[in-house]
Amino acid sequence: MSAVKPVTLLALLVHRGMLAPAAAQGALRSQDPRAWLIANGHATAEQWQDWLETEAGTRPRLSRYELGELLGEGGQARVFRAQDRVEKRDVALKLLKPELARDPVTRARFIAESKLLLDLRSPHVVRGYRVAREGEAVFCAMELVEGENLQRRLDRDGPLEERLALEVVRQIAEALAHLHERGLVHRDVKPGNVMLERSGRAVLIDLGFAVSRGQGGGSADETTVGTVHYIAPEQARGQQDLDVRADIYSLGATLYHLVTGSLPFAGRTSEEVLAKQVLESLSGERLRQLGLSPQLHWVIEKMMAKEKEIRFQDPRTLAREIATMLARRQDDSAQDDEGPAARARRTRRRWL
Repeated sequence: MSAVKPVTLLALLVHRGMLAPAAAQGALRSQDPRAWLIANGHATAEQWQDWLETEAGTRPRLSRYELGELLGEGGQARVFRAQDRVEKRDVALKLLKPELARDPVTRARFIAESKLLLDLRSPHVVRGYRVAREGEAVFCAMELVEGENLQRRLDRDGPLEERLALEVVRQIAEALAHLHERGLVHRDVKPGNVMLERSGRAVLIDLGFAVSRGQGGGSADETTVGTVHYIAPEQARGQQDLDVRADIYSLGATLYHLVTGSLPFAGRTSEEVLAKQVLESLSGERLRQLGLSPQLHWVIEKMMAKEKEIRFQDPRTLAREIATMLARRQDDSAQDDEGPAARARRTRRRWL
């Protein structure tokens, strides 16, 4: 049963047009909102119970899924942990908000995004299981990723250690390669759309802005989507012919944020940030202040080059470059861990 508080429930009822504001205010002034609404003819006992259990219809009863805790909420959808009664497994159930589910355009976009997930098979892209509609509820059942998004981790703990950040970005580059091979551009790569499991697996989520390669949308407003602090210059300009190199730029901005704890470009308004994405060069001062490696600096600068021809041209090449960097560091670390005698023997063998 829902643990929603009466004041929250009343606010939801008013927001959804299920209760008049005056009635909600009267109920709030009373000591017992439920009894007041029933006594004044605004609800029956059965209605109140239904509102309470479904949180004013935002937490629907579904025949196949039993909804559990709320995992997250965005502008268009709420995500719940849920039990799939048929498959006997826990899933993440992404539920389009009821007021948006009634809009045909928004509903169609949500369904299209969900169907994309059904067709993708990569360990680093969240897997979609099923998209369905039941009554007014429109939802997608997805793989439950047991971890947290990197934005939350940054907010709590600050920058990631360089090696971990590189490994995360390597995995997400593999995810982008999978999308690229299917002709897709994600258009919204950022820390908030990357989940990191305790096992170390990184997973790219939320394909709400994904489009076919070379298609940005029908207008400049539709192509300039994504989060302004991470989008590529060509995306900021609203260009139609976006390709995976725009996602590589966004992944570079994400890497910068992961290792520095700050955004590559900041401003008082979105327009100011967009202008900087197009016109200003990336400053390496923050990277130098933190003592980050020259190799990391080079990778970020190449990923975030203003001219897309200078960037890594495909995600597989980027992933291999990072894998090579990490392997070299592993070898160097292993040599540093050797004792003097072992290093001397290895040097002696080299000269025999």
